Amino acid sequence: MSSYAKAGAYSGLALITPLSGWICYKIGQYLNQAWNTSMLDTAGLILGCGVGMYETVRQATRIEGLDRKK
Repeated sequence: MSSYAKAGAYSGLALITPLSGWICYKIGQYLNQAWNTSMLDTAGLILGCGVGMYETVRQATRIEGLDRKK
């Protein structure tokens, strides 16, 4: 993979964690209103950021080719 292709792939990784955190936070807000609770938005934010970080690491190892078995 050329250096320009890697740079393009890495620039997309910058949005994964914040977007997944925001989406899960909004889902938690909706569930708070629907179920009359108070902590699902925070749980959604933590879950979303964790999943986003996992996906970022997974995609970065794929881009670098470290996921291939030797």
